[in-house]
Amino acid sequence: MFENIICQDEIVDSLTAGIESGQLPAAILLWGPDFSGKLSVALEIARVLSCEGKAASRGAWGCGCRACGDHRLLIHPHTLLAGGRYFYQEAAACAETLRKTGGLPGRYLFIRAVRKLLRRFDPPLWEDEEAKLQKALPFIAAAEEALEEILPEKDLPSGDRLASLTKSALEAVRKICAAVNLDSIPIALLRRISSWSHIGVYGGAKIVIIENADRMNDYARNSLLKILEEPPPRTSFILTTTRRAAMLPTILSRVRTFRFLPRDAQADAQVLKKIFREESGDGANLEDFFRAFEGIDPAALRMRVRTFISTTIRGEEFPLEEDPWFTDKAKFRVFLRELTNAFRLILSGEYGAGAAAGLPEVPLEKLEKWTAFVRRTMESLDVLNISPSVLARRLALVMGAKLDPQPGV
Repeated sequence: MFENIICQDEIVDSLTAGIESGQLPAAILLWGPDFSGKLSVALEIARVLSCEGKAASRGAWGCGCRACGDHRLLIHPHTLLAGGRYFYQEAAACAETLRKTGGLPGRYLFIRAVRKLLRRFDPPLWEDEEAKLQKALPFIAAAEEALEEILPEKDLPSGDRLASLTKSALEAVRKICAAVNLDSIPIALLRRISSWSHIGVYGGAKIVIIENADRMNDYARNSLLKILEEPPPRTSFILTTTRRAAMLPTILSRVRTFRFLPRDAQADAQVLKKIFREESGDGANLEDFFRAFEGIDPAALRMRVRTFISTTIRGEEFPLEEDPWFTDKAKFRVFLRELTNAFRLILSGEYGAGAAAGLPEVPLEKLEKWTAFVRRTMESLDVLNISPSVLARRLALVMGAKLDPQPGV
């Protein structure tokens, strides 16, 4: 088990011991930075807990039982997935890997990447709210139709046909993401998950995976808390987050936490080579590698962040209107993450070289306040669904000392 999890040995050892001893709690939290393997681990836990194989092969990735086969294709009916992630970037990266290799691993990689999105539309998650899916339904069907020809038991389509199928699936993924907001996790979704988890099933375990579980409003958090206080039998809850501090302390008290450390450059290179067959060295790290498939130039992003910092510190007006970094929710989230990273590098003295030379020194106290304000801005973006342009304007005013940061954004 966990054969495909790279450079998270401590977590893998701990989870393996918990599963083999039967001591893994019914509710766990996987937390750490994006691109550190949290969902991959969550899906592997779900597969192993559902495995029906014999003792000798139980939990192995190649186990031939029906449950493991369904999990490898992400179609097992006793697993629910909720929450947002970087769906398009991952699917596009996996499509490129399939195109380059044409092998069985590439097929699984691409199919799973697309189905990580499609499984967010399982009927139990949208009961009585099917009308909200009308815009997305044609694209969901188009994505599944494209995947049908790539399934492992079929002959791999020719180069041109394969390119056409992956292009069709990627277009569908992008349109689905534009049609339905999956980033926030409303209370109605938690209630439907609770209802589903209390319905008995024959054999096996039921697993609920909620990504970015910090992106809930207070009502949804309290609903999740109630579920965890009275967990249904034979159901496991796996939460993930990049911001442990944004989780309710009462929720944290009811889960076992596993921390994913950031991978270093060597580990990133290993993941890129083994999983994505990327050996060119063009992607300096996993984050930059995925961003490139969304058309994001890492160097241009960092220059934009540097300009934002230097301009706002001087109290000058920063042009925000008509700039996609400050009007598009997904891009603004990326901008905020890079801004936080810039604060860390300024503090360490590593951000003053090259194009950022000449940035004024920033006191530690101010950097800490800015970092905290960026975290609250991220929460306002994801939980309160406040416009990116409004939040960007407020952030510029705070960093330019024209507005005092307040506890509630």
